[in-house]
Amino acid sequence: MLGLMVTRSDVARRAGTSTAVVSYVVNDGPRPVAAETRQRVLDAIAALGYRPNRVAQALRGQRSRVLGLIVPDISNPFYAELARVIENCADLLGYTLVLGNSEQDAQRELRYVHTFLDRQVDGLILISGSSSEELTALFPEIAVPFILLDRRINYAPNAFLLATDSFAGAITATRHLLSLGHTDIAALCGPARIASERARGYAHAMTEAGLKPVLHHSDEYDRQSSHALARTILSGPDRPSAIFASYDLAGISILRAAADVGLNIPGDLAVVAYDNILEGQYTVPRLTTVAQPTEELGNSATRHLIGLVEGNIEVKFGMEFIAPRLIVRESCGGLTPQG
Repeated sequence: MLGLMVTRSDVARRAGTSTAVVSYVVNDGPRPVAAETRQRVLDAIAALGYRPNRVAQALRGQRSRVLGLIVPDISNPFYAELARVIENCADLLGYTLVLGNSEQDAQRELRYVHTFLDRQVDGLILISGSSSEELTALFPEIAVPFILLDRRINYAPNAFLLATDSFAGAITATRHLLSLGHTDIAALCGPARIASERARGYAHAMTEAGLKPVLHHSDEYDRQSSHALARTILSGPDRPSAIFASYDLAGISILRAAADVGLNIPGDLAVVAYDNILEGQYTVPRLTTVAQPTEELGNSATRHLIGLVEGNIEVKFGMEFIAPRLIVRESCGGLTPQG
């Protein structure tokens, strides 16, 4: 039946059953279907290439089995990997994922929220890229389950946030540099306009050690602006002996900038970053970093959201944190190149 619209009646005829039974299989209920009959229906669906009209189902009050994910920058390898984990988990559980890339723009992020809701998604995962009072004001009006992921930006008491403990992770990274004997430790962080738990954790660890925090902020969360800033820092008269980079792209940019100005890593400069993107395992030297548990974060967020959609878990508000861990490689001097 290639080239023709395959209907539920076509599937029922091929499977030797009723359209109602086909509906029960497609929608996983409300009535149970015998295993043998279910398999006949699934075989007929596969043979005919039947695709349920999810939009029509949504208009009739049924689930669309579509989830929306909004990320701040899909070109950032961390968010690309996190989106891959979420999509795979959603697919495993019978849901399709649609992606919106906000480019750190509050209005674009808000438009994606409205667009996804208009398209009848069953639930939303939101990784905010910029602060927006309009967005937080919209939370009580969002009629589908939603969760905030990774960042505290736009967190409100009537929302649920799942993230790694960035504050604790930054403290761990900074304390590691302190344990190596460094006292002149700077931090290269993202844009100052975006509140950062990692910057706050770094400052806490420095103050705790009786040292003055020195924070530098890139224009954007990207390689270009962080590389330009790193070159400025490393070319100046007050060059630090160590830098904590609040995201791996900045850490990798620091390694490049150090090479540009003739500095040895870790001999002249120790570097610890944050995220544990795959690229950091292949830099020279390899990048010491605080690892976010991407698989756990993405799978937990997806299963939590689908649990809300299907009514299997109760709605809850507040924050839930997953512990990050430090991975020591050569860029900080805490490991030999063969380690």
